[in-house]
Amino acid sequence: MNQEQFGQFWRQLEVPLKNQWGKFTDADLRQIEGNLDTFNRTIETRYGERKDEVRTWANRRYAHWTGWYQGYEDPKPRA
Repeated sequence: MNQEQFGQFWRQLEVPLKNQWGKFTDADLRQIEGNLDTFNRTIETRYGERKDEVRTWANRRYAHWTGWYQGYEDPKPRA
């Protein structure tokens, strides 16, 4: 998803994001505020090597939101 898509989707993503990926803080969510670059930097900071898992999860949520969802199972986050 690109910046425009992410910005439109952010309000639908932020609560499930924090619930699914608990390392995101309220301050992180306020700082991201619909900015894809900030989101990607925050993923890198909070999840390091697992950043691709978080991005894939977010992209699948976006696909579901837009109606392009293909029925993928979300991976269970590791603690």
